[in-house]
Amino acid sequence: MDLKRLSMAERIMSLAAVLLLLDLLILPWHRISVGIGDFGFTSSRSGLESPNGFLGLLAAIVAIAVVAWIMLANFSSVTLPTLPVSDGQMGLIAGAVLVGLVLLKLVLETSYLSVGAWLAVPLSGAVLYGGYLRSRERASGSLPEDTAAGLV
Repeated sequence: MDLKRLSMAERIMSLAAVLLLLDLLILPWHRISVGIGDFGFTSSRSGLESPNGFLGLLAAIVAIAVVAWIMLANFSSVTLPTLPVSDGQMGLIAGAVLVGLVLLKLVLETSYLSVGAWLAVPLSGAVLYGGYLRSRERASGSLPEDTAAGLV
């Protein structure tokens, strides 16, 4: 598998989606510590657990779908179904859905937030940015000259 076959937008999207999936699965999103003196108790919840675990599960499914779509489109001989939107628009929509799900999960329960919750915001934003870049790519798969030069 030659990752150089991926465009910069696809690299950004797939890396950010994998990191977001790991964030949802492993890192604590909510943490509370209670203690008196030398005795204490700490409890933490991942992004897929309550509160609002359903939103985390939806975000994980979308992140898996983004990675699967990119890998199937570039590294397999599978013919993907035609969609009513272009590949670039689909990446942009998927990024926007991830940002919306992560922000909604954060807004609905703001108490005892931990590192995983805060890392999910830039990671979902990176998927959205990759989707934006992908939507700007030409049909030939290369970026327009002004975007590649950083002039946009």
